[in-house]
Amino acid sequence: MNSTSARWSSRYLAATHWFIPAGLHQQAETLTRAENVVNAALLAATAGPFYALAYYLLGFGAAATEILLCCAFMLVSPLLLRVSGRIGAARELFLCALFFNFTWLSYNLGGISAPTASWLVTGPLVATFLGGVWSALFWLAMSCGAASLIYMMAAGGHALPQHPVTDMALLYLVCHLGLFVVVLVFALLFELTKTQGFVKLEQALGTINELAIRDELTGVHNRRYLISLIEREKERSDRTSRAFCLCLLDIDFFKRINDTYGHSAGDTVLREFARIVQGQVRASDSFGRYGGEEFLLMLPETPACDALVLAERVRAAIARLRCMDGPSEISLTVSIGVAEYRNGESIGNAIGRADEALYLAKSSGRNRVVCHGQGDGLVAATLRDGAPDDAAGTRDLGASVGRLLDGAHCDQLTGLLNRRLLRDRLRHAMDRADRNRRLIALLLLNINKFKEVNDALGFEAGDALLVQAGGILRGCLRDCDTVARWSGDEFVALLEDLGSEADARQVAEKILDRFGLPLAASGRECFITLSVGVALYPAEDCDLDALLKRADIAMRSARAWGENSVQLYSSAVSAPQSERLALKNGLREALTRGQLFLEYQPQVDLATRRVVGVEALLRWQHPVYGRIDPGRFIPLAEETGMIVPIGDWVLRTACAQNRAWRDAGLPGLKIAVNLSARQLRTPSIAARVLEIVEATGLPCGCLELEITEGVLIDDLEGNRRIMSELRAAGVLVSIDDFGTGYSSLNYLSELPVDILKMDGLFVRRLGQDSRSRAYAIAQAIVSMAHSVELKVIAECVETNEQLADLCAMHCDVAQGYLFDRPLAPEQVATLLAREPGRLAAPLPA
Repeated sequence: MNSTSARWSSRYLAATHWFIPAGLHQQAETLTRAENVVNAALLAATAGPFYALAYYLLGFGAAATEILLCCAFMLVSPLLLRVSGRIGAARELFLCALFFNFTWLSYNLGGISAPTASWLVTGPLVATFLGGVWSALFWLAMSCGAASLIYMMAAGGHALPQHPVTDMALLYLVCHLGLFVVVLVFALLFELTKTQGFVKLEQALGTINELAIRDELTGVHNRRYLISLIEREKERSDRTSRAFCLCLLDIDFFKRINDTYGHSAGDTVLREFARIVQGQVRASDSFGRYGGEEFLLMLPETPACDALVLAERVRAAIARLRCMDGPSEISLTVSIGVAEYRNGESIGNAIGRADEALYLAKSSGRNRVVCHGQGDGLVAATLRDGAPDDAAGTRDLGASVGRLLDGAHCDQLTGLLNRRLLRDRLRHAMDRADRNRRLIALLLLNINKFKEVNDALGFEAGDALLVQAGGILRGCLRDCDTVARWSGDEFVALLEDLGSEADARQVAEKILDRFGLPLAASGRECFITLSVGVALYPAEDCDLDALLKRADIAMRSARAWGENSVQLYSSAVSAPQSERLALKNGLREALTRGQLFLEYQPQVDLATRRVVGVEALLRWQHPVYGRIDPGRFIPLAEETGMIVPIGDWVLRTACAQNRAWRDAGLPGLKIAVNLSARQLRTPSIAARVLEIVEATGLPCGCLELEITEGVLIDDLEGNRRIMSELRAAGVLVSIDDFGTGYSSLNYLSELPVDILKMDGLFVRRLGQDSRSRAYAIAQAIVSMAHSVELKVIAECVETNEQLADLCAMHCDVAQGYLFDRPLAPEQVATLLAREPGRLAAPLPA
């Protein structure tokens, strides 16, 4: 230290000690406390006027006056110490003024979201060094109480004062700069006084600064600070043309972890994840939490090839991580999207490209690293990775179909995405739309009267048309858009980053124009028409399922208008609706007036060729519209909630009918009844089912409940509990429509089920060649089900060739028009009576 600095230092120390009575110089601890009070007051005198000037220039004169008054009270505390010799009185005067200052500013600057609200923590922190633990605890309680009171006043409807500050961003900047000034002054005071108290106070101020830039849960950089670091790196890169990369990391299936183990375990996973990643990256890299389970990593002066190596190292480290939650061990995987910064582009665009790469990583199977621009062929690569070799296929057909259905994510006919992957992409797109405030559109496209094509030209021609239709749709859209096959004759297109709803309508009309040209099928030209429903997001009260439902409603409205129509969803969808309204309004009357009835389709054991069960199918004979197709009125029942009482009626009627057959001495058989998604969400559904079974006197083992595959997956844990309760009572549970998009070995092993119903999509393609892909898939499904001790029922068996293939692969039971169409109860009784040697004794009443 030079002579000038030493001279000024000695003068400052002499001035400080002037305020401290001689009696307080005897003990070092007491002297340190007294020095801290004086230094804190001088700090207020240094920083306060700057803050007051800033608020004055921002137009908030009242705040400037209040700050100066509080500074005046703080400066009185050294004088009070000099006069009274009481450190406690001087300290509490200073802390009262400090507390009042930030409380008043927070209240008058918008409440708990004010830039000064976090500064309430300075009261207890300063109290720690001025008065010790008890003083700190008292002012901590005061600060927490003040913050809570301000929040509750706003939440309770109390109008907070209006302030004249219009440039809040500048005010935030002023507060941050003020923090730097405070740190600087305290560092200077520490250099001058050489006391332990100032060491602790500087550490406390460092903690305040850390709180401003750190995520409180994981301890890594928060999103705001991380973006600022990336902005600085962007400026450097634009000057030097040295590349840097951004990696967006997303913990796979994090919602499932939260749902299964609880949010406390989820927090532990986030902390451990952040710790492992920090241990893998370099000191020069910047890592932070981007939002939820997403993290962002910036790699300065790193090209994409090196970034991929580092990202792969992180992915491998996370794959080895095991988090303990009590006795449970939680394993993790991570998907990573990498993008190299391009000179001149915005940071938002660079992160968006990393987000697109992450999207591809998750779409192609998760637990992957994908660099932006390397997404082409990902699905094909996934198919190659998932395809079994001959030996593996011979050893384990179950694993083969698992990789095919669980890994490929593609519709086997068209090569487009399937329902499962579409839902994942749609969820991701909705998250991006919320973040970027950009519109997305979901188009549901239905091929009109496609059944007529199948009936006239055959299923091969129908399949060829579907393949062509999928290709045409893909060609009408941008590379960034998504096309998927939704069901038999329905496709879905997901359009992102739209400017307005007119853009979505324009794309839909472009598709309709393209389908004005004929398609080739079985050597003939075939014209097809579409009905297109469009639903937009963001929209009020709309989640993923609601968006899909809205697209479906709009599509049905378009179909009602006529061929080649486009309808945009609105709350008033849509004329012509007289028939639809009549059906909706008539559902309750149909139930009370006996217009609903059941038919029963026999299920035949393929080993004995005997009828072992029937499936109950709901029908509606309308007095005006005649017999109504279930595909028309069951969605209306779901929409209106009438599916619940109708479902109860179906279950009760079916169980009573089965009991009646048994009482008549007919052979015993099981009866299958469908449960809808709405029924499964009904509280105490299991108890309700068992109550109906008991009331009708049917043994529980004679009832089979069919639950659609897609419905099961939506709430895996909740449905597992319901199914376990039903099976414990003896009720059989089957998975309906297996193979239509959600098929997974994982949930087959987790869910308590007895029967797997192979969807008709697989059965219809049998009977052609035992070496075909369709045969291999169906055989693998049967083998897989048998390996986990499930019986298999094949639906939609219509030809002897299909039956021969099913027998060859040892399928257990089949149903379809080859055996019988759905029959009335008396026809079923006649059928059962014709089977010799199987009469059952009546059950006791």
